[in-house]
Amino acid sequence: MKLLFDFFPIILFFAAYKVSDIFVATGVGIVATIAQIAWSRWRTGKIEPLQWVSLAIIGVLGSLTIILHDNTFIKLKPTILYWTLALVLFGGQVVMRGSPMKSIMGTQLELPDEVWRTVGWSWMGFFSALGALNLWVAFNYDEATWVNFKLFGGMGLMVLFIVAQALYLGAAHETGRSGVTATTGITAGALEQRLKELLQPTHLEVLDESWEHAGHAGADGTGSGTHFRVRIASPQFAGRSRVARHRLVYDALRDFVERGLHALAIETL
Repeated sequence: MKLLFDFFPIILFFAAYKVSDIFVATGVGIVATIAQIAWSRWRTGKIEPLQWVSLAIIGVLGSLTIILHDNTFIKLKPTILYWTLALVLFGGQVVMRGSPMKSIMGTQLELPDEVWRTVGWSWMGFFSALGALNLWVAFNYDEATWVNFKLFGGMGLMVLFIVAQALYLGAAHETGRSGVTATTGITAGALEQRLKELLQPTHLEVLDESWEHAGHAGADGTGSGTHFRVRIASPQFAGRSRVARHRLVYDALRDFVERGLHALAIETL
């Protein structure tokens, strides 16, 4: 039902085009987007950022289409929306070093950070490819073909991709629950991110020394994710004893220990 609601403006756009033309359909699409946002506000009391982005894009490009009587602008709308989403994900995951998909879906599934990063990259790639595909169809085929693709092609590819993602996430979740890869997601990068978030260090080094402990207690045979050394300086250490500083670091990484991190050597500077 959620997916159908998200595609509501596109469905009405398609229906309006079939009984009239691209310009009437564009006007219907604008009105449908506004109605969609109003309904969301009434039902949930909030409006998702993506809905505002979609309204802004169709508002500007749709208005130009109608005013200038040129369908080029509305044909660009899906591509601009998809590429905007890809850029937002890229900014959150690469520039901000966060995990946008974990923020969106993390309350529903508990998965390692590496899995969430893979999911993020896959959505970036999907949105980028879908935006490029829209341009190819829009400017290599007639208007009617593009309108059909906008509904059936776009929606069909989205559904297939969501199903593939669901299968991947389900498999990753079951793997985590079975304990087959207990240390998945325990990486130097994941530890660094957690320490930066909680301790705001002025100096930080996280070294994965698991390979040096192959065959020792706690090693899982992968050569990674079990033994780490942390060298860290933080304003939060001021006035604290060495033991208290180590406790701050350990507490920040406690859930990693519970998930399979076997040994943590800490050097506070």
